[in-house]
Amino acid sequence: MQCIKCGNDFGDLDQCPFCAETWQKSGRFNQITTRIEDFFIELFLGTMVIIVLAQILLRNIYQSGILGGDELVRHLVLWIAFFGAAIATRSHAHVKIDAVKNIIPESWQPYSDVVVSLFSCIVCCVLAYASCQFVYIEYQVQEHSAFFNLPIWIMQIILPAGYLIIALRFVHNVFSGLLCIIRES
Repeated sequence: MQCIKCGNDFGDLDQCPFCAETWQKSGRFNQITTRIEDFFIELFLGTMVIIVLAQILLRNIYQSGILGGDELVRHLVLWIAFFGAAIATRSHAHVKIDAVKNIIPESWQPYSDVVVSLFSCIVCCVLAYASCQFVYIEYQVQEHSAFFNLPIWIMQIILPAGYLIIALRFVHNVFSGLLCIIRES
């Protein structure tokens, strides 16, 4: 399990040994989404490793491979990247520009975090809308993968879903930041 506050892994314990954040205080939404994200990233990473190893063995031993396996692995990388980005957002380890934090007074930094999370949420929502249009175009084209004849748009559905997951994480960061500001006032 990954600590929501500091991002460190602490296994199945109820309290992070690094920052003493308790798992129960993180809220039901965080607990459910954390477990879902962790499950899917482990599932997709395991599937990707198995497919790549099977491809290597089949090519070296039988001079063949898994039909559409390379394409599936490329799409699984997309899925892993989006779930990884959601996990980074959950633990506040996402890429952000800290130039403003060095300029503003320390008392204003919680407000800056809220504004940055809100802006990031808006950007993710715009990207989710654009990726919905992209996936809809792929749906209309009806192109299929060689791997089990899967429609390409199903493998690319992570684009809008991933941006929405990340946007939800940013919304959560906005509300938790506002809660911290209210508590400190």
